[in-house]
Amino acid sequence: MIRCLQMPKSVTFLSTLLLATSLLAQNAADELARRAIEALGGPAALEKARYFEFTFVVQHGNDRATSFPQRWDRVTGEYRVSGRDPKRNDFVVVMNVKTRKGRAWLNGEEVHDSRLNDVLGLAYLRFKNDTLWLMMPLKMLDPGVRREAAGERTDSCGHTWDLVKLTIEGDTHWAWINRDTGIVEEWDMRLQSAPAEEPPVQVMFRDFARHGGLWLSTRREVRNKNQTVVLENLKVASEVPKGAFAK
Repeated sequence: MIRCLQMPKSVTFLSTLLLATSLLAQNAADELARRAIEALGGPAALEKARYFEFTFVVQHGNDRATSFPQRWDRVTGEYRVSGRDPKRNDFVVVMNVKTRKGRAWLNGEEVHDSRLNDVLGLAYLRFKNDTLWLMMPLKMLDPGVRREAAGERTDSCGHTWDLVKLTIEGDTHWAWINRDTGIVEEWDMRLQSAPAEEPPVQVMFRDFARHGGLWLSTRREVRNKNQTVVLENLKVASEVPKGAFAK
């Protein structure tokens, strides 16, 4: 017969205390995330924001390094992206990011051979990366995202930010939420692939404007990389324009 061993009261108390502390941190993080999303337009505006159109641009100093025009239907998963691949080929992809199936063109010619999967894979990677940059603060309450209150930070001018630590698909992010406005003004991140000694990437949010009911930053300064991500020609709509996903 298996006998149950009685756990010492001190251990039971400590376990209960740790669980309560964890729940409080989770609740605090959830409240901060909700406040930040509300400051960006709120759940209703996010729900209506079905169609996104933008050009993802990376600048190094004054040089324009990459440019990828994109269109995305959040409801159906339809997606269109164009640009240049690592081999300097001009490409266009029209695909569904939920099924990962679609059509692709290289230098104006439609691809039907074994290269199709490679081009579709490149487009899917662009979707994952570029829409993360687009939606950063709005993803905090997404299913599967782990949240934890990470304390506060202040500067010499008396500004205070509440930090929320997030785990998104294994990568670690920190949202800096201005305590006065609720706006996310900085977003730090450490990717799983980053060397342990490398500091988190620090992203400063600039140039906020109203787009389809959402208050979004269209210029993100990557402080420790002399790099800027610009979301050019950003459009947000509740309806998908006719012909948006034509070649």
